[in-house]
Amino acid sequence: MQINGPIKVAVVEPSPEGNYELHITFADDFRALDLARQGPAFRSYLAELHEDVNKPDLDDRTRQGMLLIQQICEQLAEPVEQGEIPLSETLVVEIQRTPGVNLADFLS
Repeated sequence: MQINGPIKVAVVEPSPEGNYELHITFADDFRALDLARQGPAFRSYLAELHEDVNKPDLDDRTRQGMLLIQQICEQLAEPVEQGEIPLSETLVVEIQRTPGVNLADFLS
């Protein structure tokens, strides 16, 4: 799944506990926007994700990956709008491994 938007996501291979880490960075062009434009741009990206997730021809694995990113972005939206997240840093999200699911497949 190719992510085109204000974020870039990398998957770190499972830890010994079997969990994945998602490393989320903000795209340079998004970081260059002033705060007044970052919020609307991020909300616009969320709206695009919502539309894409609901496309009937989307395969289930891709949909699952997109839903994961959508859920994370929904949690980030307000802090991004408020300027509470340092956009130059990498956010690390730990995801519990689900048997039979490979996050690297979702995001590659």
